[in-house]
Amino acid sequence: MFQRGIWSPFSKVMGYKLTPAGRFAVLVMFVSAGGAVSVQVPIYYVFCFLASVLFLVEMVGMIARPRLRTQVHLADHSVAGESMRGSVTLTNIGRWPAFDVMCSLYGLPEGMRHTNAEDMIAVIPPGESATLPIVIDTSRRGVYAMPPLRPHSTFPFNMMRFGRETVEMAAVHVRPAFHPIESMDLPASSKHQPGGVLIEGRVGASDEYVGNREYTFGQPAHRLDFRAWARLGKPVVREYQDEFCTRIALVLDTHVATKRWKSRNRDSFEAAVKLTASLADGLQSQESVLDLFAAGPELYVFRTTTSVMNFEKVLDLLAAVEPAHKSAFAELSPAVTLQLESVSTMLCVFLDWDSTRSSFVESVRHAGCELRVLLVRDEQPTTIPFPEDGFELQRLSPSAIHAGEVLHL
Repeated sequence: MFQRGIWSPFSKVMGYKLTPAGRFAVLVMFVSAGGAVSVQVPIYYVFCFLASVLFLVEMVGMIARPRLRTQVHLADHSVAGESMRGSVTLTNIGRWPAFDVMCSLYGLPEGMRHTNAEDMIAVIPPGESATLPIVIDTSRRGVYAMPPLRPHSTFPFNMMRFGRETVEMAAVHVRPAFHPIESMDLPASSKHQPGGVLIEGRVGASDEYVGNREYTFGQPAHRLDFRAWARLGKPVVREYQDEFCTRIALVLDTHVATKRWKSRNRDSFEAAVKLTASLADGLQSQESVLDLFAAGPELYVFRTTTSVMNFEKVLDLLAAVEPAHKSAFAELSPAVTLQLESVSTMLCVFLDWDSTRSSFVESVRHAGCELRVLLVRDEQPTTIPFPEDGFELQRLSPSAIHAGEVLHL
């Protein structure tokens, strides 16, 4: 805590307050400070000159600080490895022109970089507006708390930054980059779903009309048949057959056995997340209900119909998934087991194969669900031998997933 109290203001001054030119001037000033022991040493005049310039810049900059109204236009999501592009509209609400106006996102988290932070607007007259583009490179999947945007001026001499206010930024979901799967051979069947009318209606399937019957207390009002009511003189409701639909459960294993976050473990975990995104993307074209289970530090359970809007939510969830360093199946198994009666097919993306995972798979088989297990692992042996059969139990290389070579499943 003590070191943070010393170094945090220092790093803020050196990283944000001073521009590269200002940092160079401060460095030269401190080097020349050795000449201050005697006024006879010529380098003493360098120290005095730079100190005077920095003092002048501070005074003029504080007086000339612009008054700006800021509007930020930036998406709240991106894809790992791509750039977020947006803009900032700056309106000068002061009485004087605003010179050398820039925008900074000081303190961006690791994995993000403001690539055009040096873009500048030379002058904004009073009452006028100008726009600055924002480009942020996102290299790593995750949910990032963004630092505030700081509009500022580097007038005069581009040595220091001067601003009056900051703009709070929303968190950004950096979604996993993935490669589409061209074809998937999934064994699937329709099962009865409680509340299936609502579920099927969201995927474009309509419930089948069977006939009419007399109204009983508690029936939904939207099922009333008013024409039949008028004809018979008593309330009548429409009757539908039981609802069936295909429901697919997608299970992501996040258990990384070792606490040492090696690059090999990171590659396997990120490949598993990418594969899960690819599977969810491939299921969009099917009229089915998708349940996503991911157990990490928290248990994520997300049910959605396979539509583009809900697929975006799946990607946001996958952006937030973190590895677990203890077995996640203690939390995952009960949540999945409760749903097995109505699940048609279960897709499991595993990072290892051990007795716990094997028991989980057997419980799925006994429940009568169709099953596909995809083990994401390199040549490293599993905890117990993996009974690969090429279809129901299949092993995939992390490097092949990253390279987009997994096109058919």
